[in-house]
Amino acid sequence: MVIKRGNIWYAYFAPFGNKIGVRLPSVKFKPEAKLVEAKMINACRTGNYEELDPITREVILKMFKNQGWSLPVGLTGKNEPAKELTLMEASKIFKDYPDNIIKKNWWRHKYALLNILEKLGKDTPVKSIWVPNLKTYQVQRLDEGGAPATINRELSTLSKLYSVLIELQHVETNPVALVRCLSTKASVREVYLSLTDVEKIAQKCPDWFQPIVWVSFFTGLRMGEILSITRSQVNLHKRIIRIHPDQTKEGNAKRVPISKDLSPILQKVLRVTFLVDGPVFFIPDIRGGRSIGRETAKNCWPRACKSLGLEKPWPRFHDLRHSWRANARRSGVDPAIAESIMGHWFRRKTVNEMYGRISDEELVDAIDRMNFNHGQTEIYAPAAFNRSSQKKGNKIATNDRTRKNRSCGDMT
Repeated sequence: MVIKRGNIWYAYFAPFGNKIGVRLPSVKFKPEAKLVEAKMINACRTGNYEELDPITREVILKMFKNQGWSLPVGLTGKNEPAKELTLMEASKIFKDYPDNIIKKNWWRHKYALLNILEKLGKDTPVKSIWVPNLKTYQVQRLDEGGAPATINRELSTLSKLYSVLIELQHVETNPVALVRCLSTKASVREVYLSLTDVEKIAQKCPDWFQPIVWVSFFTGLRMGEILSITRSQVNLHKRIIRIHPDQTKEGNAKRVPISKDLSPILQKVLRVTFLVDGPVFFIPDIRGGRSIGRETAKNCWPRACKSLGLEKPWPRFHDLRHSWRANARRSGVDPAIAESIMGHWFRRKTVNEMYGRISDEELVDAIDRMNFNHGQTEIYAPAAFNRSSQKKGNKIATNDRTRKNRSCGDMT
C-alpha cells in the first residue's frame, strides 16, 4: 500500500512478517511509487537484490539500516563489505518470518533458542556453525542432564531456523541436516499417577492452577490446549469441549467429553461473569483477572512437588496425559475413541476411523464408563537422564513405600 503525505510518498508492507513504513524520497507520482513498492516486495521475497534500479536499491538499503537488519548479499556496495549474520540476528529473522507453524509454536522455539544461543554463542556467525559444533552441543546438553528428546527438539528448532535463512538466501546449507538425532529409546519415561497422589499435588498448587490440573487429569489435554480454551468452547449441557485446530499440537480439531467429576469444577470456574468470551482459566487480581502465561503456569507443578518433599525424578504435569491414556485403556475404552480424544498426531488414521464419525454421545458415554483410579503411582525414569536420582530403572512408587509415606501425607 502506498500513501502520500505532503509531498512525500510512503510504502507500507510486511517484508519479513511485521508491517513497516518506508519513505520513498525520490518518487513523485503514484504509479512510480507502486512500481517501487512492487520491486521491493519481490526483492525481499526472492532475496535477489542485485538487479535493482538505483532508486529502489537506495530505499531498501535505508530500510535495512533503519530496522537494524544485516545487509543481504547483493545489496551492499563494493566499498561496504557485507556483515556476517550472527546467530542472535538470525533468531530475530526466524521469529519475524511469516510462517504459521513458527508463529503457532513460537513458545517452544523460544525456549530451545535460549539454550542454543547460550551454548553456541549469540555472536557466532551462522555460516561458521558446522557439524562438530552441533555434536559438541549434544554432548554438553547431555552432560547437563538434558533428555535426548529435548535436545532433538532444540536442534529441530535450529534446523527450521536454517531453512528460513536458506529461503532468504542468507546461507546455502543446513548443517543440522547432517547430524544424527540422539536415540530416545533409553530415556522413555513410564509414568502412572494415582488419583490420590494427584490430589496431594493439586492441593499444594495455587488455587487458580488447581482446576487446570483436574482438567488435564480428567481429559488428557495438554497444558497449552487448556490455557487456550475460551468460555464459548465449553458446553456444560452437552458435556463437550471443542478444541480448534490452531489450539492443538497436531493442527486438528477435536472434541473432548467432560466427565461427571470434572463438571462441577468447570461450573465453578465458569461462574465468573465479568468475562464474556475470554479464556476459561485466569489469575484473579484487583482488576478481576489476567491471562496465564506459559512461564507462570509451568512453574506451579514442580513447586508443588518440591513442597511435598518428593524424591526425584518428580512426576511431570504432562504425566497427567499419560495417566489418562492408561486409565482409558484399563477401563476398556474403545481405542479409536481414546485416540480421538487425545488427538495423537503421529499415527495415521485407519479407513474405519476416517469414515466412521464418533458422535458426541459416544464420547460422553465413554468418559462416563472410565475409572480414574487404577492403582498406585509408578514412575520409571532411567537414571541416565535423571541424574539427581540414584535409582537406576526402579519404579519409584512401589506399593510398600507408598503405604509407608501416606501416613505423613507425602507421596514418593
